[in-house]
Amino acid sequence: MVQHGVGNVEIDEQIALGYLQVNTGNFQNGIILFTQLLKKKPDLIAAYLGRGTAFALAGDLDSAIHDFSQAITIDANCVDAWKRRGQAKAARGLESDAISDLTQASKLHRDHEVFHQRGLVYYRLKNYKRALKDFEEATKIDHSNKLTWNHLGLCFNAIGKPKEAIEAHMKAISLDKDFKEAWTNLAQAYKDWGKYDRAEQYFTKAIAIDKAYSHAYHLRSLARFGVGDHEGALTDLTEALKIEPQHIECRHLRAVVYHGLGMIRPAIEDYNKVILAKPDHFAWYQKECALYYHHHLDISRDTYNTDHDLEPNFKESWCKRNHPNTLTGYHAQPPIDPKIPDVQYSNTTTNPEMKALIEYSREIGKLLHLNCPGYLSNARQQRFCGLAAIELAQTLKAVFKGKNEVPKNSASSTKDAHKFGWRDMYDICVKWRQYSEPNDPVWWVDLLTPAQFAEGFGSHTPMVTGQTNVVRYYPEFKRAFGIMKSLIKDQCNIPTSMMKKVEEAKDCKELYDVMRRDFWVVTPCYSTATPEKVMEGTRLTLQYSAPEGYEYSIRTPGTPPRWVDYDLELNHFFDLLLQAGAQQNPDIEQVSDLILSITFYWYNFMPLSRGTAACGYVALLGMFLTFGIKITAPVPEGMMVDWEGILRPRPEDFIGALKSWMYPSRQKISQEEFDQLPFVNQVFPTLRTMITGLNVK
Repeated sequence: MVQHGVGNVEIDEQIALGYLQVNTGNFQNGIILFTQLLKKKPDLIAAYLGRGTAFALAGDLDSAIHDFSQAITIDANCVDAWKRRGQAKAARGLESDAISDLTQASKLHRDHEVFHQRGLVYYRLKNYKRALKDFEEATKIDHSNKLTWNHLGLCFNAIGKPKEAIEAHMKAISLDKDFKEAWTNLAQAYKDWGKYDRAEQYFTKAIAIDKAYSHAYHLRSLARFGVGDHEGALTDLTEALKIEPQHIECRHLRAVVYHGLGMIRPAIEDYNKVILAKPDHFAWYQKECALYYHHHLDISRDTYNTDHDLEPNFKESWCKRNHPNTLTGYHAQPPIDPKIPDVQYSNTTTNPEMKALIEYSREIGKLLHLNCPGYLSNARQQRFCGLAAIELAQTLKAVFKGKNEVPKNSASSTKDAHKFGWRDMYDICVKWRQYSEPNDPVWWVDLLTPAQFAEGFGSHTPMVTGQTNVVRYYPEFKRAFGIMKSLIKDQCNIPTSMMKKVEEAKDCKELYDVMRRDFWVVTPCYSTATPEKVMEGTRLTLQYSAPEGYEYSIRTPGTPPRWVDYDLELNHFFDLLLQAGAQQNPDIEQVSDLILSITFYWYNFMPLSRGTAACGYVALLGMFLTFGIKITAPVPEGMMVDWEGILRPRPEDFIGALKSWMYPSRQKISQEEFDQLPFVNQVFPTLRTMITGLNVK
C-alpha cells in the first residue's frame, strides 16, 4: 500500500514512482513528477509531502517548508507533514518553530522519529535536559535504534554524567559493533570522567574501524595531550591533518604541541595557517608568545620575567580571547631569528645532572595529581611539579642561610633587585607552570592592565554551567550551596519571610526562583596578621543561563584592596617561615601548620589568571622539602586541596581538613642525598633547558 495513497491505481502508481525517484537521489525527477500530479489533483497530500521531501534533500528548504505547510492546510492531522516541516525548519535554523511543529506531531502520534528529531533540535540549542527526555522517550518506542542511544549518551555526557553516557553508548555499540561514532563518544565519556586508559582503548577501536576517521584522531590527541603525551598527540594530529588538512582545531592543537616541545618554527607555521583561516582565533596570542619564547630560549631566566616583558593589554586580551584587532598600541614580537635553533626534541637525556634531578622529582611530581572525577594524570605537569618543588626547596634553603638577594628584572613583584619574599617563592612555581603549558595564559593578575586590575579580573571556576554539572567541580556543589544559603540572610537584604524558602531550596533553579535575580555572596576569610579583621574570600555566584540553565561558580576578583590584604597575610606567615628556617631544630608541627597557613591564604587570594591551585600545591611540597620532609601520601580520593581552603574561613579549619592524612605521611628525607642534588636553576638555567627537561619521559 502506498503511503498517503488515495486508492486510485493510476495516481498511487505515480506517487510510488515519485517516492522511488526521491529515495534514489533523483530529486529533480521527483519534483517534476509530483508537480505534474498536483496539476491533476491540487489537494494531493502525498504529492506535497513527496515534493517537499525532494526540495529538502536538494537543499531548497524554503520550498520544502511551503509544501509541507500546504499538506498541513489540507489535513491538520497529518503527522508526517508536521514532522517533516519541523525537520526542514530545524535545518533552516528556525529551531523554535521546528520544536513547535515536532511537538504538534508528537501530540498526534507517539512516533520515535518525532522525539528523536526534537531531541536533536534541543541538543543543538544546548537544552540538554529536554533533549535527554526526548531521546529517552524515543528509546522506549524503539529500543533498537543505535542513533538514538548514541545521542542519549551525548546528552548524558553534556550534562556531566559520564557514567550514564557510557551505558548509553555501550547500548548503541551492542546494536552495531562497527559503530565508530559510538566507540568515539564512549572513549570521550571515559576521558571526561578521567579514565584515560579506557579512553585510549576505545579511541583506538574507533580508528581501527575507520583509519580515515579524523574526528577520532582529534579527540584521542586531546586525551593524549591531557596526560602530557605530546609525542602521541603529535602523531594523531599529523594523521588527522593528512585526512582533513582544513581541520582548524587539529591545526591549532598541533601548533600548541610543537610550541610546548620547543619546536617553534613548525608551531609558528601552524599558528599562521590557523590565523589565516580564522583571523579572530586566539592562536594569534599564542603565536606572539611562541615568538617571545623563541627569542628567550638561550637567555638566563634570572635576567627577565615574562609577566613584565609581555604587555599588560596583550595578556588581558589573551585571557579574554578578544579579537586581535581590538588590541591597540601593541608592539609585535620580532620574527624568527635564523641564528636561534629550535629545541632539539628528545624524550630521554644523557645529561647526568638533568637525569638525577628528573629521577628525584618523579615521586614528588606524582603528588600533584588529584584522584577526582575529570582529572587526567598529566605526566608533563607532574614533571613541572617535581622540578619546581626541588628548585623552591633549594632556593629557600639558600635564603635561610642569608642568600636572599633577588636579581633585578627576574621577579614579578618589581624589576628592582630586592630581598626574597613570599612572591618570589611562588614565582618559581609560576615560571615552570607558564612554560610547561603554553596553551594556558598564566599571569599575575596585578600585572594585567591597571583598569582590569581595579575592576577585579580574577579566577572563575563553575560548578554548574548552563545545564551541565561540571564533572571536576560539581562534587563541591552541595557544600558551596549550603554556604551560599547561610550567607544570603546577612548579605542580600531579603525579608525574613523569604529565608525559609532559601533554606528549603535544593538546587539552582529553586534558589533562583526565590531570589529572582542574578546575585553573589562573599565567603569570609579571617585575618591572622590583623586579628578580628574579616577579609573578602571568594564570591559564590548564581546567574541565569539560557536555555533553562544556571551558572553557579566561584569568582575570586583580584582587586587592589584584596591584594593589600592578602599580601599582608602572606608576608606575615612568610616571615614566620624564615624565622623557623633560621632555627637549628624547628618544631615540625609548627612548621607544618605554617606551611598550610601560607597555602590557605594563597588559595583564598587566587592571584593568578590560571594555575593558582597547581602552583599552591607545588609550593606546599617544596616548603616541606626545605625542612627535610617529603609528603608521601597522595591527596585522598575525591578531595581537591584548593577547595578545602577556598570554602573554609580560617587557616586552622584548613589545617584540620588536611592534617589527618597529610601529617602521618610526612617522611624525613636524607638531607645528605638532597643536598648532593645538582641545583635546578643551574641545570635548567634557560628556557631551552627547562623545555628539554619537561620533554623527558
